[in-house]
Amino acid sequence: MSTEPVLRVRDLRAHIGTTRGVVRAVDGVSLDLGRAQALGVVGESGSGKSVMARAIMGILPARSGCSGEVLFQGRDLLVLSRKARAQVWGKQIAMVFQDPGRSLNPVVRVERQLTEGMRRHLGVGRSEARGRALDLLREVGVPDPEKRLRNFPHELSGGMRQRVMIATAL
Repeated sequence: MSTEPVLRVRDLRAHIGTTRGVVRAVDGVSLDLGRAQALGVVGESGSGKSVMARAIMGILPARSGCSGEVLFQGRDLLVLSRKARAQVWGKQIAMVFQDPGRSLNPVVRVERQLTEGMRRHLGVGRSEARGRALDLLREVGVPDPEKRLRNFPHELSGGMRQRVMIATAL
């Protein structure tokens, strides 16, 4: 069994351009994350936690930039084209954003939001995707998953929406 980390970040630096100049949001972060390992990132509001995660994923906003090395399964995500990165997103790596209310489409039922990615990325049929969605909702502790699949996001509590977002990442 390989002890090589699944995610290795070296000297990650990220900046955000604002109307008042450039803000250095991440300055020299390095970390290793092994398979099935969890990592908590703690810091004050505005300390760069979300910017770090967005830099790792390659989804920084306009007028931003980053440098360093982000190796995911040995491939440097920072040098991949957007198209090549899209082959990794959703299939092998995902991000759950802080505000689930803004991450879920308010006019699309939970079932479609969970199954659409599976059908597109994994090539499974509607029935199999629905079964997997139910399993994922159970796995993240959503009560009555059959009913929740039929809900719109606004019909769920904030905590329930967060669990749905975690299920989409799994």
